[in-house]
Amino acid sequence: MSDQHHDFDEITPETEADMAEGAAEAAAPLDEEVIHLRAALADAQQALANARNDYLRAHADFDNFRKRMRVERDQEFGRGSDRVLAELLPILDDFERALAAVNEASTVESLRQGVTLIYRQLQSLLERYGITPMDVEGKPFDPMFHDAVASVTSADVPEHTITNEVQRGYLKNGDAFRPAKVVVAMQPFNEQA
Repeated sequence: MSDQHHDFDEITPETEADMAEGAAEAAAPLDEEVIHLRAALADAQQALANARNDYLRAHADFDNFRKRMRVERDQEFGRGSDRVLAELLPILDDFERALAAVNEASTVESLRQGVTLIYRQLQSLLERYGITPMDVEGKPFDPMFHDAVASVTSADVPEHTITNEVQRGYLKNGDAFRPAKVVVAMQPFNEQA
């Protein structure tokens, strides 16, 4: 039995050729699969590179769009401010005329009329932009529209009622543009309570 076993351990040139032929036949499908996988990998790498380039291009386009919008918004704001300032110039001209009239020894009445005219022009300009003065005296205090700068004790006026306007407040389209600075009534402190 040992002789037979010994025969299997010997590799003859024919056996070696058979083994090489079998390995070559087995390697052929593997080589094709490796070539196919390498081609698929190259395609995937190219698709990834294209997607990355598309992403970078879209990101740059968005950054440029955002910067352009910021510049346009700032320019539009400047144009809006310029319109308001241009409309203030005639009022400034009227102030200059009023000051020149004071130097010409005009009467107090004519000066009052000139200043009243200028005041009305300025109010009209503000109203064109939706800005109107608040009417606050005698109204209940509302922190959304009023800024209390002082309080007074009064038994005659309901508590939290505005008794005096220190600085006029303005509304813009119904919302507080500048809160009115006001004095608010408080009830007298009752020591018996």
